[in-house]
Amino acid sequence: MKIFLLEDDFSLNRLICSALEDRGFFVTSVDDGYDAMTHVLNNKYDLYILDINVPGFSGHEVLEQIRKVHESLPVIIVSAQLDIDNISKAYDLGCNDYLKKPFELEELMLHIKYHIKTILNSDVDKDIIDLGSGFSFDLKDQSLYKHGHEIVLTQKEKLLLTLFINNLDKTVTSEMIHEYVWDNKEMEAVSMRSMIHKLQKKLKSGMIANIRGVGYKLISKNIQL
Repeated sequence: MKIFLLEDDFSLNRLICSALEDRGFFVTSVDDGYDAMTHVLNNKYDLYILDINVPGFSGHEVLEQIRKVHESLPVIIVSAQLDIDNISKAYDLGCNDYLKKPFELEELMLHIKYHIKTILNSDVDKDIIDLGSGFSFDLKDQSLYKHGHEIVLTQKEKLLLTLFINNLDKTVTSEMIHEYVWDNKEMEAVSMRSMIHKLQKKLKSGMIANIRGVGYKLISKNIQL
């Protein structure tokens, strides 16, 4: 699962990133609103964490842009701005939560878990997904196993398998894969096909179905949730 963080306090930025990465999240972090706006316009994340008072575009402006593109993805504001005007503006612009600084990292994790469960319909406390036929995927450390033995995955293969699991029984289009795995960066179609073929070979035949001309699908009859 991909999380975007806008936080200009270097120490806090690093602490949050480390805590999230230790829990198996893929994190993109920036420390100013200009970089944040570039990422928001060109990429998609599963959850956003935004400070308000940052250089360049404010967290409010970044939030406003997120809502123009993604109406329902969870956005958590973390800010030392405690006046009711800032809090009210954040909710008016569409934030899902407002966490006041200073806060405990575990408190932030509780808020993240809640929104992932209620909005994204996923459970980050469920570490192991049984894929059937002896395969399992550890969501916490993004590791694939067959009968308890780890199968090495590249970073992009981890992102792709996570995307499939988050869209179980739904067609994942080539555009979705390009956006989620490659962050919309330039790539050749053969690169995507090659990576998917390699992941298919690491799983049981038939787990990932090719939906001709559209994309791919992870079939739930192979999955035990």
